[in-house]
Amino acid sequence: MFPFWKFAVLPVLRSIGAKRVVEIGALRGENTDLMLRDLDDDVELHVIDPAPEFDPTVHEREWSGRYVFHRALSLDVLSGLPPMDAAIIDGDHNWYTVHNELRQLTDVATAAGKPMPLMILHDVGWPYGRRDLYYAPETIPAEFRQPWRRAGMLPGKSELVDSGGLNPDMANATSEGGERNGVMTAVDDFVAAHPKPIRVVVLPVYFGLAILVEEDVLTHSAKLRWHFDRLEGEQGKDQLMKLAEHAHLKAMIYQHAALQRADDRHARVATRYLHAVAGSIGADDAGNWCRALVEAGAGDVVLADVDDAACITLALAHVVATDRDEVVRLVGASDAAVAAATEMSAGLGLDAGRLVRGVDDADVVGLVGTGTTDNDVVRRLDASGVPVVRFGGDPAP
Repeated sequence: MFPFWKFAVLPVLRSIGAKRVVEIGALRGENTDLMLRDLDDDVELHVIDPAPEFDPTVHEREWSGRYVFHRALSLDVLSGLPPMDAAIIDGDHNWYTVHNELRQLTDVATAAGKPMPLMILHDVGWPYGRRDLYYAPETIPAEFRQPWRRAGMLPGKSELVDSGGLNPDMANATSEGGERNGVMTAVDDFVAAHPKPIRVVVLPVYFGLAILVEEDVLTHSAKLRWHFDRLEGEQGKDQLMKLAEHAHLKAMIYQHAALQRADDRHARVATRYLHAVAGSIGADDAGNWCRALVEAGAGDVVLADVDDAACITLALAHVVATDRDEVVRLVGASDAAVAAATEMSAGLGLDAGRLVRGVDDADVVGLVGTGTTDNDVVRRLDASGVPVVRFGGDPAP
Protein backbone atom coordinates (compact mmCIF):
# COMPACT_ATOMS: atom_id res chain seq x y z
CA MET A 1 0.00 0.00 0.00
CA PHE A 2 2.92 2.35 0.62
CA PRO A 3 3.12 3.59 -3.03
CA PHE A 4 -0.20 5.39 -2.37
CA TRP A 5 1.13 7.16 0.72
CA LYS A 6 1.96 10.68 -0.50
CA PHE A 7 -0.59 10.68 -3.30
CA ALA A 8 -3.67 9.51 -1.39
CA VAL A 9 -3.27 8.10 2.10
CA LEU A 10 -1.38 10.86 3.91
CA PRO A 11 -3.53 13.72 2.51
CA VAL A 12 -6.83 12.17 3.63
CA LEU A 13 -5.47 11.26 7.07
CA ARG A 14 -4.31 14.84 7.59
CA SER A 15 -7.54 16.30 6.24
CA ILE A 16 -9.60 14.66 9.00
CA GLY A 17 -7.04 15.48 11.69
CA ALA A 18 -6.68 11.80 12.61
CA LYS A 19 -5.35 11.33 16.16
CA ARG A 20 -5.80 7.57 16.52
CA VAL A 21 -5.08 5.21 13.63
CA VAL A 22 -4.96 1.42 13.37
CA GLU A 23 -2.93 -0.43 10.76
CA ILE A 24 -4.07 -3.99 10.07
CA GLY A 25 -1.36 -6.02 8.38
CA ALA A 26 2.09 -4.44 8.51
CA LEU A 27 4.21 -7.06 6.68
CA ARG A 28 7.70 -5.49 6.44
CA GLY A 29 6.68 -2.25 8.15
CA GLU A 30 7.01 0.19 5.23
CA ASN A 31 3.63 1.83 5.90
CA THR A 32 4.31 1.82 9.62
CA ASP A 33 7.54 3.74 9.12
CA LEU A 34 5.78 6.29 6.93
CA MET A 35 2.98 6.90 9.42
CA LEU A 36 5.30 7.28 12.39
CA ARG A 37 7.53 9.66 10.43
CA ASP A 38 4.94 11.79 8.63
CA LEU A 39 1.96 12.01 10.97
CA ASP A 40 1.91 14.48 13.87
CA ASP A 41 3.65 13.57 17.11
CA ASP A 42 0.35 13.34 18.97
CA VAL A 43 -1.07 10.64 16.68
CA GLU A 44 -1.48 7.27 18.40
CA LEU A 45 -0.79 4.33 16.09
CA HIS A 46 -1.97 0.78 16.73
CA VAL A 47 -0.44 -1.92 14.52
CA ILE A 48 -1.92 -5.42 14.27
CA ASP A 49 -0.05 -8.32 12.68
CA PRO A 50 0.24 -11.95 13.84
CA ALA A 51 3.53 -12.52 12.01
CA PRO A 52 5.40 -9.28 11.22
CA GLU A 53 8.50 -9.41 9.03
CA PHE A 54 10.19 -6.73 11.13
CA ASP A 55 11.03 -6.19 14.79
CA PRO A 56 8.21 -4.17 16.46
CA THR A 57 10.39 -3.48 19.50
CA VAL A 58 12.47 -1.10 17.37
CA HIS A 59 9.37 1.05 16.82
CA GLU A 60 8.34 0.69 20.44
CA ARG A 61 11.68 2.06 21.62
CA GLU A 62 11.86 4.87 19.08
CA TRP A 63 8.21 5.94 19.26
CA SER A 64 7.38 5.19 22.86
CA GLY A 65 4.02 6.54 23.97
CA ARG A 66 2.42 6.72 20.52
CA TYR A 67 3.01 3.22 19.11
CA VAL A 68 1.19 0.08 20.24
CA PHE A 69 1.85 -3.27 18.57
CA HIS A 70 -0.59 -6.18 18.76
CA ARG A 71 0.83 -9.57 17.72
CA ALA A 72 -2.52 -11.22 17.02
CA LEU A 73 -5.28 -11.68 14.46
CA SER A 74 -7.22 -8.48 13.81
CA LEU A 75 -10.59 -9.97 14.74
CA ASP A 76 -9.21 -10.90 18.16
CA VAL A 77 -8.12 -7.32 18.84
CA LEU A 78 -10.32 -4.69 17.17
CA SER A 79 -13.38 -4.93 19.41
CA GLY A 80 -11.19 -4.22 22.44
CA LEU A 81 -9.51 -1.11 21.08
CA PRO A 82 -10.71 2.46 21.57
CA PRO A 83 -12.59 4.09 18.67
CA MET A 84 -10.38 4.91 15.71
CA ASP A 85 -10.32 7.98 13.48
CA ALA A 86 -8.92 5.94 10.59
CA ALA A 87 -8.05 2.37 9.70
CA ILE A 88 -5.45 1.14 7.20
CA ILE A 89 -6.56 -2.37 6.22
CA ASP A 90 -4.13 -4.63 4.39
CA GLY A 91 -4.24 -7.90 6.30
CA ASP A 92 -5.89 -11.20 5.41
CA HIS A 93 -7.47 -10.72 1.97
CA ASN A 94 -10.75 -12.59 2.30
CA TRP A 95 -14.41 -11.69 2.64
CA TYR A 96 -14.92 -12.99 6.17
CA THR A 97 -11.94 -11.20 7.68
CA VAL A 98 -12.40 -7.87 5.88
CA HIS A 99 -16.17 -7.70 6.36
CA ASN A 100 -15.83 -8.33 10.08
CA GLU A 101 -12.94 -5.87 10.41
CA LEU A 102 -15.18 -3.17 8.94
CA ARG A 103 -18.04 -4.15 11.22
CA GLN A 104 -15.98 -4.27 14.41
CA LEU A 105 -14.34 -0.91 13.72
CA THR A 106 -17.75 0.65 13.05
CA ASP A 107 -19.44 -0.97 16.07
CA VAL A 108 -16.77 0.38 18.43
CA ALA A 109 -17.12 3.90 16.95
CA THR A 110 -20.93 3.79 17.10
CA ALA A 111 -20.87 2.68 20.73
CA ALA A 112 -18.72 5.72 21.50
CA GLY A 113 -21.06 8.07 19.63
CA LYS A 114 -18.59 8.64 16.81
CA PRO A 115 -18.87 8.22 13.03
CA MET A 116 -17.44 5.24 11.20
CA PRO A 117 -13.66 5.59 10.93
CA LEU A 118 -12.16 6.60 7.61
CA MET A 119 -11.36 3.21 6.04
CA ILE A 120 -8.49 2.68 3.60
CA LEU A 121 -8.27 -0.82 2.11
CA HIS A 122 -5.68 -2.32 -0.21
CA ASP A 123 -6.13 -5.23 -2.66
CA VAL A 124 -9.64 -4.33 -3.81
CA GLY A 125 -8.60 -4.98 -7.43
CA TRP A 126 -7.28 -8.09 -9.12
CA PRO A 127 -6.46 -10.69 -7.91
CA TYR A 128 -8.11 -10.53 -4.47
CA GLY A 129 -10.90 -8.05 -5.06
CA ARG A 130 -13.25 -10.90 -5.99
CA ARG A 131 -11.27 -13.93 -4.80
CA ASP A 132 -10.46 -14.97 -1.25
CA LEU A 133 -6.93 -15.52 0.00
CA TYR A 134 -6.33 -17.35 3.26
CA TYR A 135 -3.01 -16.90 5.04
CA ALA A 136 -4.24 -19.44 7.59
CA PRO A 137 -7.36 -21.22 6.24
CA GLU A 138 -8.02 -22.90 9.59
CA THR A 139 -8.75 -19.50 11.18
CA ILE A 140 -11.76 -18.92 8.90
CA PRO A 141 -15.04 -20.60 9.92
CA ALA A 142 -15.88 -23.37 7.48
CA GLU A 143 -19.22 -21.82 6.50
CA PHE A 144 -17.42 -18.65 5.36
CA ARG A 145 -14.46 -20.33 3.68
CA GLN A 146 -14.41 -20.79 -0.07
CA PRO A 147 -13.03 -23.98 -1.60
CA TRP A 148 -9.30 -23.31 -2.00
CA ARG A 149 -6.01 -24.80 -3.04
CA ARG A 150 -2.42 -23.68 -3.50
CA ALA A 151 -2.24 -22.76 -7.17
CA GLY A 152 -1.65 -19.66 -9.30
CA MET A 153 -4.03 -17.13 -10.85
CA LEU A 154 -4.21 -15.44 -14.25
CA PRO A 155 -6.13 -12.24 -15.13
CA GLY A 156 -9.44 -12.97 -16.83
CA LYS A 157 -9.44 -16.61 -15.77
CA SER A 158 -11.81 -17.54 -12.94
CA GLU A 159 -10.31 -20.92 -12.15
CA LEU A 160 -6.84 -21.45 -10.74
CA VAL A 161 -4.15 -22.69 -13.11
CA ASP A 162 -2.15 -25.86 -12.55
CA SER A 163 1.16 -24.33 -13.55
CA GLY A 164 2.55 -20.80 -13.12
CA GLY A 165 0.33 -17.81 -12.50
CA LEU A 166 0.46 -15.36 -9.62
CA ASN A 167 0.99 -16.53 -6.02
CA PRO A 168 0.92 -20.29 -6.76
CA ASP A 169 2.11 -21.06 -3.23
CA MET A 170 -0.78 -19.21 -1.55
CA ALA A 171 -4.13 -20.63 -0.39
CA ASN A 172 -6.36 -19.08 -3.07
CA ALA A 173 -10.08 -19.62 -3.58
CA THR A 174 -10.52 -22.01 -6.47
CA SER A 175 -12.92 -19.71 -8.32
CA GLU A 176 -13.19 -15.94 -8.71
CA GLY A 177 -16.44 -14.07 -8.09
CA GLY A 178 -19.68 -14.97 -6.42
CA GLU A 179 -20.99 -14.26 -2.94
CA ARG A 180 -18.70 -13.73 0.04
CA ASN A 181 -15.58 -13.94 -2.07
CA GLY A 182 -12.87 -11.28 -2.05
CA VAL A 183 -11.97 -7.94 -0.49
CA MET A 184 -14.05 -5.68 -2.73
CA THR A 185 -17.06 -7.95 -2.28
CA ALA A 186 -16.68 -7.46 1.48
CA VAL A 187 -16.58 -3.69 0.96
CA ASP A 188 -19.68 -3.76 -1.26
CA ASP A 189 -21.63 -5.86 1.24
CA PHE A 190 -20.62 -3.65 4.16
CA VAL A 191 -21.55 -0.44 2.35
CA ALA A 192 -24.92 -1.90 1.32
CA ALA A 193 -25.75 -2.87 4.91
CA HIS A 194 -24.49 0.31 6.60
CA PRO A 195 -27.33 2.54 7.87
CA LYS A 196 -25.75 5.74 6.55
CA PRO A 197 -24.60 6.62 3.01
CA ILE A 198 -20.92 5.95 2.39
CA ARG A 199 -18.78 7.46 -0.34
CA VAL A 200 -16.27 5.04 -1.85
CA VAL A 201 -13.28 6.08 -3.96
CA VAL A 202 -11.41 3.29 -5.76
CA LEU A 203 -7.94 3.79 -7.21
CA PRO A 204 -7.56 0.91 -9.69
CA VAL A 205 -3.78 0.50 -9.82
CA TYR A 206 -1.21 -1.45 -7.81
CA PHE A 207 -3.82 -4.10 -6.85
CA GLY A 208 -6.40 -1.42 -6.07
CA LEU A 209 -7.04 0.93 -3.15
CA ALA A 210 -10.46 1.83 -1.72
CA ILE A 211 -11.17 4.76 0.62
CA LEU A 212 -14.48 4.79 2.50
CA VAL A 213 -16.07 7.59 4.53
CA GLU A 214 -19.58 8.41 5.65
CA GLU A 215 -21.21 11.15 3.59
CA ASP A 216 -22.00 13.03 6.81
CA VAL A 217 -18.28 13.34 7.52
CA LEU A 218 -17.67 14.79 4.07
CA THR A 219 -20.42 17.33 4.69
CA HIS A 220 -18.55 18.69 7.69
CA SER A 221 -15.02 18.44 6.23
CA ALA A 222 -14.32 20.60 3.20
CA LYS A 223 -10.69 19.44 3.11
CA LEU A 224 -11.59 15.77 2.97
CA ARG A 225 -14.29 16.39 0.35
CA TRP A 226 -11.73 18.30 -1.75
CA HIS A 227 -9.30 15.37 -1.62
CA PHE A 228 -12.01 12.87 -2.56
CA ASP A 229 -12.98 15.07 -5.52
CA ARG A 230 -9.29 15.41 -6.45
CA LEU A 231 -8.73 11.65 -6.42
CA GLU A 232 -11.72 11.10 -8.71
CA GLY A 233 -11.01 14.09 -10.96
CA GLU A 234 -8.60 14.80 -13.81
CA GLN A 235 -5.76 15.72 -11.47
CA GLY A 236 -6.15 12.45 -9.63
CA LYS A 237 -6.22 10.44 -12.84
CA ASP A 238 -3.00 12.10 -14.01
CA GLN A 239 -1.29 11.35 -10.71
CA LEU A 240 -2.66 7.83 -10.79
CA MET A 241 -1.15 7.21 -14.23
CA LYS A 242 2.23 8.45 -12.99
CA LEU A 243 1.97 6.20 -9.95
CA ALA A 244 1.05 3.22 -12.13
CA GLU A 245 3.99 3.81 -14.48
CA HIS A 246 6.37 4.26 -11.55
CA ALA A 247 5.19 0.99 -10.00
CA HIS A 248 5.47 -0.74 -13.39
CA LEU A 249 9.05 0.45 -13.90
CA LYS A 250 10.06 -0.60 -10.39
CA ALA A 251 8.55 -4.04 -11.00
CA MET A 252 10.40 -4.37 -14.33
CA ILE A 253 13.71 -3.37 -12.75
CA TYR A 254 13.18 -5.84 -9.92
CA GLN A 255 12.20 -8.58 -12.37
CA HIS A 256 15.20 -8.00 -14.61
CA ALA A 257 17.56 -7.96 -11.62
CA ALA A 258 16.02 -11.19 -10.34
CA LEU A 259 16.32 -12.83 -13.76
CA GLN A 260 19.94 -11.73 -14.06
CA ARG A 261 20.73 -13.14 -10.62
CA ALA A 262 19.02 -16.39 -11.59
CA ASP A 263 20.95 -16.54 -14.87
CA ASP A 264 24.22 -15.91 -13.05
CA ARG A 265 23.46 -18.64 -10.52
CA HIS A 266 22.49 -21.02 -13.33
CA ALA A 267 25.69 -20.29 -15.20
CA ARG A 268 27.84 -20.83 -12.10
CA VAL A 269 26.11 -24.10 -11.26
CA ALA A 270 26.27 -25.28 -14.87
CA THR A 271 29.96 -24.42 -15.11
CA ARG A 272 30.76 -26.22 -11.85
CA TYR A 273 28.83 -29.26 -13.05
CA LEU A 274 30.55 -29.20 -16.41
CA HIS A 275 33.97 -28.94 -14.79
CA ALA A 276 33.13 -31.81 -12.44
CA VAL A 277 32.15 -34.03 -15.34
CA ALA A 278 34.99 -32.83 -17.51
CA GLY A 279 37.60 -33.33 -14.80
CA SER A 280 36.91 -37.06 -14.73
CA ILE A 281 37.65 -37.43 -18.45
CA GLY A 282 40.42 -34.93 -18.97
CA ALA A 283 38.19 -32.36 -20.65
CA ASP A 284 39.47 -29.55 -18.44
CA ASP A 285 42.82 -29.92 -20.15
CA ALA A 286 41.22 -29.64 -23.58
CA GLY A 287 39.21 -26.55 -22.68
CA ASN A 288 42.09 -24.73 -21.04
CA TRP A 289 44.42 -25.47 -23.93
CA CYS A 290 41.86 -24.26 -26.47
CA ARG A 291 41.57 -20.96 -24.66
CA ALA A 292 45.34 -20.61 -24.28
CA LEU A 293 45.91 -21.23 -27.98
CA VAL A 294 43.27 -18.71 -29.06
CA GLU A 295 44.66 -16.10 -26.69
CA ALA A 296 48.13 -16.71 -28.14
CA GLY A 297 47.12 -15.89 -31.72
CA ALA A 298 44.26 -15.16 -34.10
CA GLY A 299 42.74 -18.31 -35.47
CA ASP A 300 40.57 -21.32 -34.78
CA VAL A 301 41.39 -24.32 -32.63
CA VAL A 302 41.03 -27.88 -33.83
CA LEU A 303 39.85 -30.67 -31.54
CA ALA A 304 41.19 -33.89 -32.97
CA ASP A 305 39.66 -37.27 -32.10
CA VAL A 306 37.79 -35.81 -29.13
CA ASP A 307 34.52 -37.70 -28.90
CA ASP A 308 33.07 -36.55 -25.58
CA ALA A 309 30.28 -33.96 -25.53
CA ALA A 310 31.35 -32.43 -22.19
CA CYS A 311 34.90 -32.05 -23.44
CA ILE A 312 33.76 -30.35 -26.65
CA THR A 313 31.36 -28.07 -24.78
CA LEU A 314 33.95 -27.02 -22.24
CA ALA A 315 36.41 -26.26 -25.02
CA LEU A 316 33.80 -24.03 -26.65
CA ALA A 317 33.08 -22.31 -23.34
CA HIS A 318 36.73 -21.40 -22.91
CA VAL A 319 37.02 -20.13 -26.46
CA VAL A 320 33.86 -18.04 -26.09
CA ALA A 321 35.29 -16.58 -22.89
CA THR A 322 38.05 -14.88 -24.92
CA ASP A 323 35.44 -12.53 -26.45
CA ARG A 324 36.80 -13.28 -29.91
CA ASP A 325 35.14 -14.73 -32.98
CA GLU A 326 37.16 -17.94 -33.30
CA VAL A 327 35.43 -21.29 -33.57
CA VAL A 328 36.19 -24.79 -32.39
CA ARG A 329 36.77 -27.12 -35.34
CA LEU A 330 36.04 -30.79 -34.81
CA VAL A 331 37.95 -33.57 -36.53
CA GLY A 332 37.16 -37.20 -35.82
CA ALA A 333 34.18 -36.55 -33.53
CA SER A 334 31.14 -38.78 -33.91
CA ASP A 335 27.76 -37.42 -34.95
CA ALA A 336 26.36 -38.37 -31.56
CA ALA A 337 29.06 -36.44 -29.67
CA VAL A 338 28.60 -33.35 -31.84
CA ALA A 339 24.81 -33.46 -31.43
CA ALA A 340 25.10 -33.86 -27.66
CA ALA A 341 27.66 -31.04 -27.43
CA THR A 342 25.42 -28.78 -29.51
CA GLU A 343 22.47 -29.40 -27.20
CA MET A 344 24.61 -28.97 -24.08
CA SER A 345 26.12 -25.73 -25.39
CA ALA A 346 22.72 -24.28 -26.23
CA GLY A 347 21.50 -25.14 -22.74
CA LEU A 348 24.40 -23.18 -21.27
CA GLY A 349 23.72 -20.16 -23.45
CA LEU A 350 26.75 -20.76 -25.66
CA ASP A 351 26.65 -20.20 -29.40
CA ALA A 352 26.62 -23.77 -30.67
CA GLY A 353 27.11 -22.39 -34.18
CA ARG A 354 30.76 -21.93 -33.26
CA LEU A 355 31.20 -25.72 -33.23
CA VAL A 356 32.29 -26.46 -36.82
CA ARG A 357 33.18 -29.78 -38.38
CA GLY A 358 36.28 -29.95 -40.58
CA VAL A 359 39.16 -27.57 -41.21
CA ASP A 360 39.23 -26.61 -44.90
CA ASP A 361 41.52 -23.59 -45.41
CA ALA A 362 40.76 -21.88 -42.12
CA ASP A 363 43.47 -20.21 -40.09
CA VAL A 364 44.35 -22.56 -37.26
CA VAL A 365 46.41 -21.57 -34.21
CA GLY A 366 46.64 -24.97 -32.60
CA LEU A 367 45.49 -28.53 -32.38
CA VAL A 368 44.37 -30.29 -29.23
CA GLY A 369 43.98 -34.05 -29.18
CA THR A 370 43.41 -36.97 -26.85
CA GLY A 371 46.44 -38.96 -27.90
CA THR A 372 47.85 -40.40 -31.08
CA THR A 373 45.98 -39.48 -34.23
CA ASP A 374 45.98 -40.91 -37.69
CA ASN A 375 44.11 -38.84 -40.23
CA ASP A 376 45.12 -36.51 -43.01
CA VAL A 377 43.98 -33.29 -41.32
CA VAL A 378 45.95 -33.94 -38.17
CA ARG A 379 49.07 -35.02 -40.05
CA ARG A 380 48.87 -31.92 -42.29
CA LEU A 381 48.49 -29.56 -39.36
CA ASP A 382 51.23 -31.28 -37.44
CA ALA A 383 53.56 -31.08 -40.43
CA SER A 384 52.75 -27.39 -40.98
CA GLY A 385 54.17 -26.42 -37.62
CA VAL A 386 50.87 -25.71 -35.90
CA PRO A 387 51.28 -26.28 -32.13
CA VAL A 388 49.90 -29.64 -31.10
CA VAL A 389 48.81 -30.31 -27.55
CA ARG A 390 47.84 -33.73 -26.30
CA PHE A 391 46.00 -33.96 -22.98
CA GLY A 392 48.50 -33.75 -20.17
CA GLY A 393 51.15 -32.19 -22.40
CA ASP A 394 53.09 -28.98 -21.92
CA PRO A 395 51.84 -25.63 -23.25
CA ALA A 396 52.64 -24.77 -26.81
CA PRO A 397 55.12 -21.90 -27.20
